[in-house]
Parts: sequence; structure tokens; C-alpha cells
Amino acid sequence: MSNVYAHKQMSVKGEFKLRRTIMMNYSQAVSPDDYVVVIGGMNMDIFGMPSDKVVDRDSNPGIVGMSVGGVGQNIAQNLAHLEVPTYLITVYGDDYNGQLLKTSCENNHIHLDYAEQLAHQRSSTYMYITDETGDMLVGVNDMDICKQITPEFLKQRLDFINDATICLLDANLDPSTLNWIGTHVTAPLFGDTVSTIKAPHFDGILDKMTVLKPNALEASLLSGVKITDLNTAKRAAEVLLDKGIANIFISMGAQGILCANKDDMAFVKPFKTTIVNANGAGDCGMAAITWSYFDEPDRPLHEIGRIAQAASSIALESDKSVPDITPKLVQQKLMSDTIAN
Repeated sequence: MSNVYAHKQMSVKGEFKLRRTIMMNYSQAVSPDDYVVVIGGMNMDIFGMPSDKVVDRDSNPGIVGMSVGGVGQNIAQNLAHLEVPTYLITVYGDDYNGQLLKTSCENNHIHLDYAEQLAHQRSSTYMYITDETGDMLVGVNDMDICKQITPEFLKQRLDFINDATICLLDANLDPSTLNWIGTHVTAPLFGDTVSTIKAPHFDGILDKMTVLKPNALEASLLSGVKITDLNTAKRAAEVLLDKGIANIFISMGAQGILCANKDDMAFVKPFKTTIVNANGAGDCGMAAITWSYFDEPDRPLHEIGRIAQAASSIALESDKSVPDITPKLVQQKLMSDTIAN
């Protein structure tokens, strides 16, 4: 790659301009060429944190909370907050949690027209207990319903998926389902690798991916190059591009994000951020990359990286797993001078 550089964080006022006005009235009909499909998981997260040191085999006073989660849902919600018409293709049960999930999507303008509520099925649920400091002690996931997102299920929705501007996938999908998508879906495929355990689910369709966003550990696993610094990250990116990925975004946490394709490579450092909550920054960054391509497919690579970093910063400064992000907030962050050294 000839044009390899670390992007200098020059905050030029007015540099960032939305090239399409995305002020969507969700009650109006959506153009068939103007929406994003997200295929992935949606679950109810239930957590418990005791007030004091845990007493085993006993009831511990503390805090119990519930929130809507799942990588696919989180990304879809961020996209909807960014005013992108978003359809989440998923499955959920006809239980109480299923109704909560459905209501949450309705309240956040996530369209479930092509999702399915399955009779006599439990909605995907994740429950975890922490100690008094917030460190997880044990978790239980009940996510078997996600196995119902099969090629047969998606085949009935294929025409709608293929008409999407972007089809975004999370790695919670079964490898056989992802392989089927890689063969049958013609819309540009974007992927979130989710975790080191789930990232290999994309192995069979790397050459079909328009965009993939792993973190350093996941990129190391997919490329076979152990990432320890920027130079090894660049080598890993080159390997993944040689495998057929069109655009790779390797999140390196507090160091920054490496953005690469066959013509260009940019390393974008993070914005200065007061961290309130570390959960949700990755999903928000993935949504911002998707939004960036949706808004302007020919946007320069380093600018996409800046948008992703701006969105991640907004998420880190929020106490919610899905922040109240808007295009205006992203623009304000991009126009600020507060860039990490």
C-alpha cells in the first residue's frame, strides 16, 4: 500500500459536512433504496449488583436492573438515533420480555416489519451477577431462539434485504447462516465481529465483506498476525485485505482506530473523552461507520475514522449502553479541538 499514513488530527472548522440531509419523518414511506437492514441478535439484559461483599448461597441486598441489549439491536438503535431508516431482522418470543423488546424498538424507531415474534418461545435473555465493585461473578445466557435466524427464515425476506443500501451482520449469527448470506445477499455487507469466540463465524465470507470492524484481538485471530502495536496492526490489515475484505476498521481502544482499504490507510486517534461508561462504544462506532457510508459512500477513509471516533467518544461519555446520539452531536464533536495526543 503506497499511501500509508497516521492521520494528523487537524480540526478544521467546517471540515465535516453532511452531504445528504437525513431528517427522516418515520411516519412517511421510505424509499426502497434508502434504508439499512441489520440482521442479528436482540436480548433482554438482567443484572444484579449487591451492595456489599457477596454472601454465597444467600439473598444479597443490592440493585437489580433490566435493559434491552444484543449487538444487532444496539447497532440498530444507534443507527435510528442517527436518523437512518433501520430495519432489524431478528426473532423474539411471545413472553413478557418479548413485549418489552418490541416496545423498546417501537420507541426508538427501529422497524420490526421483517422480524418475527415466535409463539411459545422465550426471548433471548442474558442475566449476570457482579460483585459489589461491578466485576462480573457469573452470567447465564438463554439465547437459543437466535438459532431460528436460519437461511430458510432469511430466504423469505431476501428481496427486501437485497434492496437495502447496506446489510449489517453481527457475528452472533450461525456460520452456516452467514455463509448463506454471503452467497445470496447482493447488498453491501457490513460486519461486527462481536468477540474473539464469534469473530471466526465470518471466516467463510471475508471476501464478501464491504466493511468489517474487529478489535485488535479479533483482527489478530482472523489474520494470524499478533497485533502488539501500530505496525503489526497494519500488517494484520494487509492480510485481511488480501483475504478479500474491501474496507477494514481495526479498533485499538485508547490508541485509536486503523482504517484501511487497498488504496489507503489511516490511523485516527481518539478524541479526548471523560469516560463514564465503557459499554456500548464499539456498537456505537460500528453504527457511525455504517451511517457514514450511508450518508456519503465516497467519503475519505480518514474522515470515516474520525466519525467513528467521535461517536465512540459520545458513547463513552454517556451512562447508557446506547447513547442519545444525534447527527448534530457527532458534528459538534468533530468540530471540536479536543483531540487526544
